[in-house]
Amino acid sequence: MKNKWLGFACLLPLLSGCNDANSSISASSDMVSKQQIDTIITNINKQYPDASNELKQNVLNTAVRAIENLVFVKGGSFEMGDFGAPCEIPSRTRNRIDWSPDVQCLSSFFSVKTGIDNLHKVTLDSYSISKYESSFMDMEWMRQLNNLPVADNKWDGYQILEGETIQRDSKEYQELISHKTNKIAKTKLWQEAKDYCQWLGNVTTLPFDLPTEAQWEYAARSRGQKKYFATNNGYRQLQGSDYYDPNTEYYVNYNNDVNASTSPEKYIGQWPANPLGIYGMSNQISEWVNDWYSADYYQESPEYNPQGPKTGKQKVMRDATGAVMVFERFDTKPEYYTVSFRCSLQQKTPAIILN
Repeated sequence: MKNKWLGFACLLPLLSGCNDANSSISASSDMVSKQQIDTIITNINKQYPDASNELKQNVLNTAVRAIENLVFVKGGSFEMGDFGAPCEIPSRTRNRIDWSPDVQCLSSFFSVKTGIDNLHKVTLDSYSISKYESSFMDMEWMRQLNNLPVADNKWDGYQILEGETIQRDSKEYQELISHKTNKIAKTKLWQEAKDYCQWLGNVTTLPFDLPTEAQWEYAARSRGQKKYFATNNGYRQLQGSDYYDPNTEYYVNYNNDVNASTSPEKYIGQWPANPLGIYGMSNQISEWVNDWYSADYYQESPEYNPQGPKTGKQKVMRDATGAVMVFERFDTKPEYYTVSFRCSLQQKTPAIILN
């Protein structure tokens, strides 16, 4: 459904979400109610009375879009972890595996090291998750509003200048944002991702947060299906790659059916969504989740709505670079840079109820 944005003036007053004439900022949406938009406007004006109308408008658009981009995920049960693979892959490539109940081998090289060989039942309540990773510009509006530095590194050639930030009144900043349209946000800290999602919650009065590790995997696997990649068909199909068809005994080239790359996505939504309608969960761009990391956690994880260990020194990262599968997990320090994220809505009902 195409969204309709009005900018500063309310051009279509009969549409749901069109705000009253006294508002200095306004928006319209086919999906988000007028009441919800009015709540967001009230919160922005109350929390940030000194911000410019232009910045408030950008923040309003960001908040409304965050709600529109939510995919409702109906709760259920699934087996979390490495659900196995045939020891001899008929297609002769890990990028194209079909699961069957008689699989005998682990799928991933890292399964034992990271504990995902401990396949365990998980049952989740319903929730919502963003169909896209957060964008650089949406995060930038939030950081401007809260007087936080630009969430990107300052470089000298190929070297990061530690401790230095890009100034927003500089030519360097203008060049940065000119090529950041529809690009993902990259954080230097796990806390930056956490803060952004919770800030969305403050502005919208909805329980936004980072997804738990279990929620991330359940959504990537389209409600727990035994698919190895979060693509439109569960396979990782690269430009110029092929697979062996045992029925014809010929190699088959993907040609126009490419759905992934050996490099990170160039822009948000570059490749097709998974069957649940979520993009970029197998796009070689790492994502934070809410959980602390423990290699032993899958052995002791509760079945219902697991939240991860209570404490730790490292955080869980999903969809790390490389040909990783949807159940693979990685540990990294919370200060690890260039990790992206998507937000989730921690409530059992959809944020948007269509008539």
